[in-house]
Amino acid sequence: MRRRVLVTAILLALPALALGQSPTDVTIKTTKGGLRTRIHCEWLEPKGDKAAHAMSVTAEEVLANDLENSAVFTLTRAWVPGQQPFDIQATVGGTWSVSGNTVKLSGEVRDVPARRPLLVREYRGSTAEWRSLVHAFADDAVRLFTGEPGVAQTRIAFISGQGKAKELYVMDFDGARAHALTADQSLALSPAFSPEGSLLLFTSYRGGSGPQVFVIASEGGRPYLISGRQGLNTCASYSPDGREIVCTLSMDGNPEIYGLDARGGSPRRLTNSRSIDTSPCWSPTGREIAFTSDRAGTPQVYVMDREGGNVRRLDYDVEYTDSPAWSPKGDRIAFVARTASGFDIYTCRANGADTRLVVTGGSNENPHWSPDGRHLVFASNRDSVPGLYVTDLDDRPPRRLDTGGLRAQSPAWSPRSPGAGPAVNLNVEEKRGGTR
Repeated sequence: MRRRVLVTAILLALPALALGQSPTDVTIKTTKGGLRTRIHCEWLEPKGDKAAHAMSVTAEEVLANDLENSAVFTLTRAWVPGQQPFDIQATVGGTWSVSGNTVKLSGEVRDVPARRPLLVREYRGSTAEWRSLVHAFADDAVRLFTGEPGVAQTRIAFISGQGKAKELYVMDFDGARAHALTADQSLALSPAFSPEGSLLLFTSYRGGSGPQVFVIASEGGRPYLISGRQGLNTCASYSPDGREIVCTLSMDGNPEIYGLDARGGSPRRLTNSRSIDTSPCWSPTGREIAFTSDRAGTPQVYVMDREGGNVRRLDYDVEYTDSPAWSPKGDRIAFVARTASGFDIYTCRANGADTRLVVTGGSNENPHWSPDGRHLVFASNRDSVPGLYVTDLDDRPPRRLDTGGLRAQSPAWSPRSPGAGPAVNLNVEEKRGGTR
């Protein structure tokens, strides 16, 4: 795996209830056992300026993609010939109004066949941030059917570049609006979001020095040094409460897992072996840390208590494992395992039981969970050109994210929080009950 080889080389050389509805108005029949709810996407009726029609057509497609990629719905589109509603639970649509530089999306979810309103809500923002309105409506539609919002307003950080120069990028969860956060003409590695999504840790060789850990605002700005100790500084990630960082340091001569405070001070050595220990990640409770070590002769994923005790190997069903990623609910850990054709992605329970193959084909690396636990983003070369893919952990094939032609690797998924979305003030209005 490229990341493992690169890191190893570095080491050897020296990251509801529906609004507008009373509880007895409508009963939503949701599916269980991994099945998706069938819905029908209707047109967003354009209103206002001449630009409304063209924008509404694009917004319809973004909304449909958000819902389809939520892993909650199977949907049909009113504007696609032959896609007629069949056995659906609800319709999704509304109006799209443009007035000058202001956009208003009046989103509606209605039951079938009575077309009673399940959700009627208005979202206002600037024309420059129209995607944020669509993403917010999609997340509210997911919340309506599942009790928790979707992930359309989240973002994905990744590394991209040509040759030796690799920069840190961030984009919407669907691949839109990708832009660089660094322009160092250096090597960036291992991005990791802070718990509220406002910061990104990453490793960089900027300034011509060796690998050091930096932090940067996820909206962009000046990077600040977190750890520039002698030797290796890499693979940093925040604790769930944001007060601590775990990373790999070799300041004592051997690559070990260390704990730091959030500013990079007060180092605490958590592992103590003659092996290479790297790729640490926290459990959602903050009480345990998973990491990779070759202490048994080949890289394997281990789990230890937050203070470094009670070290145990995670899984014995597969060999050569790496890149652990703890699910947000804490019930499963994703990791990669070497196969004859490359690297596959597996998940297992946090105690190592119930190992499942979830991604195969090509070489697949660096899995990271979505904040709702329904998806994994990962890097792969399955289509010859390296890129980022998302699996919904079901029988559907992984989908490639359109990064605008960028060769992407090392993804990290942001948390689902106000700090995780684009900078925009949404004026959300609720309409309760009745018809419009």
